Amino acid sequence: MKNTRILQVFLAILLFCSTQCSKRKRRINSEERRKRQEAQDLSNFINNVLKTYDKKLRPNAGGDAVEVLVEAKVVSIGELKEASMEFSLDIFFRQWWHDPRFAHNFSIPFNMAADATKIFWTPDTYFVNVKSSKYHHVTRENMRVKISPDGNVYFSTRITLTAQCAMNFRLFPMDTQHCGLTIESYAYTAAEVNYAWKKKGGSNGIEVVSQEMAQFDLLEIQTLTKDLPKKTSFASLKAVFSFQRRLEFFIFSVFIPATILVVLSWCCFWISRQAVPARVSLGITTILTTILLSSSVNRDMPKVSYMKSIDYFSLTNFGFIFLSFLEYVIVLNTEPSPKWWKNMKDRYLNRNNPVLESMECSTAQDGTNSSERHLHVQTLDSNGRNRDLATVVLPKDHSKEPSIVVVTTQPGEPAKISRQRRISSNKIRQGKGKAAEAAPPPVHWVDYVSRALFPSAYFLFLAIYWIDNLNNAAKG
Repeated sequence: MKNTRILQVFLAILLFCSTQCSKRKRRINSEERRKRQEAQDLSNFINNVLKTYDKKLRPNAGGDAVEVLVEAKVVSIGELKEASMEFSLDIFFRQWWHDPRFAHNFSIPFNMAADATKIFWTPDTYFVNVKSSKYHHVTRENMRVKISPDGNVYFSTRITLTAQCAMNFRLFPMDTQHCGLTIESYAYTAAEVNYAWKKKGGSNGIEVVSQEMAQFDLLEIQTLTKDLPKKTSFASLKAVFSFQRRLEFFIFSVFIPATILVVLSWCCFWISRQAVPARVSLGITTILTTILLSSSVNRDMPKVSYMKSIDYFSLTNFGFIFLSFLEYVIVLNTEPSPKWWKNMKDRYLNRNNPVLESMECSTAQDGTNSSERHLHVQTLDSNGRNRDLATVVLPKDHSKEPSIVVVTTQPGEPAKISRQRRISSNKIRQGKGKAAEAAPPPVHWVDYVSRALFPSAYFLFLAIYWIDNLNNAAKG
């Protein structure tokens, strides 16, 4: 008995659920049929409107101007080509306007993927500074039309544009380029068609999906509206894209190598002036390498009539390298140690070294013994007085061996002989010959000055160059 009641309850519940599902399905099918019918009726309405629609006439023909709202969604930013002064954009270009001929009482808007320019009136919008453009047709026209019940029309299409950009390269490669995209009506004046940016949610009318570029950073986008002095003017909108060039590539490929070449040219100042092949080959190599580096930088640049920032840098580097090469010509044709240079050098050494390390030699004849010649080796003490260090006794009789007398003196005390020994005259002559052969030539005074003058002047130039150009780049 219990089992029978349980079975009856279960069957009742199952029957109730089935009934409810059936009713719901009927309601869904009814709602779907209604929507389908409404969509069909809306399509028929649009078709009927288009039968009598004259697409040569703008909305409100003869009356108020058509207000066209414009918005652009930038999908990607292409390459900026300096040589041809152009840039490219891939955008979704969107327009809104009101056409009362399409107003209807249906609850849903009419959507269509088609080229609206072939069906009804659309604004004759064109891009003033565009050199070439392309509509996308994969897998079919990338266009969308939406007609709202109140008669507002939305038309969107995807376009790839290549536009002209008036670039200024005076600060290259620390430059910022401002490239504009100008929109106007081709046939209608502002009294008939007026344009405005569609600004919503803090947007200025331009939306950027991806702003990644190889050589530039997108700083900002400004949207401008042309002031109309009179109704016969054409309404115009302008979007200005500001691109700042990335400097890292030029630092590692141009500035650092060019600076190294200048520093390398200074090595000539430490090479002996008698090593003509070494100094000449180093100078010519650095000059030719600098010319090659400068030409490679300007290879893809337009032939502008003004000097660019990098031209000043390259030209100054070339000047320093050429002057270092010219310095060697001066070294070869001037006296290495003129009298004024020796005097200045001695004054400097006396001021900084109370006891001189270099010894001054003098020769004197001993009046009491005419058969010997004495060579006195002296130095200056801290008081500027001569002090004997040693005396070489050279007998006139070559059969006798010369001797060296080592003398130590103290201020105010007589000289004392501390050591005496004889040496062979052959060894003295051999020693003098070897010393003459091994002694390097004195450093030319021009090389001395260049070692300090060239680096100081060049690093001062670098400081002024970078400070000035970075300040100008910050101003945009």
